[in-house]
Amino acid sequence: MPATARLDIAITDRNPHVREFLCRELAEAGHRAGALAGAAQLLEALSGNRPPQLVVLDPEAVGPRLAEVAKRLKAQAGRVSVVLHVFEGEDPQPGFEGALVVEKEPHVGALKAAVSALAAQLCTDRDAGRQDTQERP
Repeated sequence: MPATARLDIAITDRNPHVREFLCRELAEAGHRAGALAGAAQLLEALSGNRPPQLVVLDPEAVGPRLAEVAKRLKAQAGRVSVVLHVFEGEDPQPGFEGALVVEKEPHVGALKAAVSALAAQLCTDRDAGRQDTQERP
């Protein structure tokens, strides 16, 4: 994986073992992944100087603060991408329009594929932005 495709990823899940598993799997794929236990940690990360480029969000992990998290992520649109990591058949979450939805599975192939596609897209967008800047007089 090219160094330019490496993402900073924040992972939330209500199960701490799943959080750590997802971090390991995405780190093995070349990304920097950190586990966040809930809404407070996620909101703090989003408020920092270097918010994650991607949030893998289990809506259950943030509980009653889901609307607050959605609002903060919407304010970060363009800087922070979101993957909703949900169980099959879960209702769409209000406030997360445009987020990529990936169903939880015993293996993480679908999640890894989604993260890889987002990384490639972010690199393409960043490279296009550099070309636009270089072409201007």
